[in-house]
Amino acid sequence: MLNFSKSAVILLLAGLFAPGAGWAEFRATPSFSLRQEYNDNIYLERDKEGDFVTFVRPSLDILWNTRLVDLTLDLGLEYEKYWDNSDEDELRPSQGARLDSTFNLYRDALFLRVTDTYERVPIDEGDKGAVDNNLVNLTDSNRLEINPYLLLQPLRTLQARFDYLYENVWYREEEGDDAETHRYSAVLTQQLTPRISADLTGSFTQFRPKDASRSLLDDTGEEEYDRTDAGVGLLWQVNDQLALRGDVGRAWLDYEFSDDYDSTLFGGQADYQISVAFSVGAAYEEDISASVEDGARERQKASAYLAYADRSKVRLTVFQTRDDYIEIDRRDDGMGATLDGDVPITNKKGIAWLLSYTDYEEGDLEEYQRYGGRLEFYHQLRLGRVSLGYTYNRNDSDIPSEDYDNNIVFAQVALRW
Repeated sequence: MLNFSKSAVILLLAGLFAPGAGWAEFRATPSFSLRQEYNDNIYLERDKEGDFVTFVRPSLDILWNTRLVDLTLDLGLEYEKYWDNSDEDELRPSQGARLDSTFNLYRDALFLRVTDTYERVPIDEGDKGAVDNNLVNLTDSNRLEINPYLLLQPLRTLQARFDYLYENVWYREEEGDDAETHRYSAVLTQQLTPRISADLTGSFTQFRPKDASRSLLDDTGEEEYDRTDAGVGLLWQVNDQLALRGDVGRAWLDYEFSDDYDSTLFGGQADYQISVAFSVGAAYEEDISASVEDGARERQKASAYLAYADRSKVRLTVFQTRDDYIEIDRRDDGMGATLDGDVPITNKKGIAWLLSYTDYEEGDLEEYQRYGGRLEFYHQLRLGRVSLGYTYNRNDSDIPSEDYDNNIVFAQVALRW
């Protein structure tokens, strides 16, 4: 909480007193939400324990754009009150609280971007979870990024970008691996035609866990490593409706104690706007990223979506993932889908809904199928909306003791001035 608050205040003050910044556009929008729910299984156990839970969230959204500074700030607090389990009460920055700022330091060439995001994230993506559950297998996370970068355009169709990125990641729970990352990168982007551009990238990253292992036999912390990446990419805007992107590269990880690791990276994406209302898309990615508690992992992810957005909104997303953990003997496979939408009944009333399904296999340890759904009736107010809803979750595991179901009934008012 302190990390995010300090970053927000410092950046806001820096923008206010930046020489020559001037006031071009400033907007501050307060909001407030109150939610009361009954959750019949707050710990997602086979033997249920229910409770009444109250959520209070005041927040302030700030937008400030000047010649030298672009800044957005979503700063809020969230108070979570459990009436029969008061040891779970919590006051923290609201989920999704975010600072995003870009400073134009020198003649549209030298920039400084600072972001700070506070959110709740899963500790282990293969562990327990449920729609609208805010307690189990989750931890508070703060991610601070400081990114000075230089943009040069030696030729009309050629752009060069040089970055340094400092990243500080903090997790509240002990399972989370706090870490600092230093990344140095360069990107050359060549416009081949008015609709086609290619880029060449290279980077060097130093990953430094704050609780790093001190020897090969030390299993109390994560291992630090250096990472080198190289890759090429292509973006093709076929027409106003269709965009294609593809990239290929290689990553090399140099570990302090363990064997070094290298992998080929792929990425591809297609988005097609069929009509004003309909759009479809598909993507595939193979990359290496850090998990919350089990070190680096190589992830393969394929996804596709179909969306309709007019007076009513409907979106279907399907996905398949495979995670191979580099530092431990673990491999997870998952597949699933989400279907959500918003259907107005009158000009002020409507129904919002969500369905989700996941089939997950954590190596030889567990396989489960997880179902979730939410149905919400809402009424629009001049300054917001009030809503009543119901959420259902079910987990069917091949380990009977891990089975659970969950029912949540809620009422909520959300106001925005």
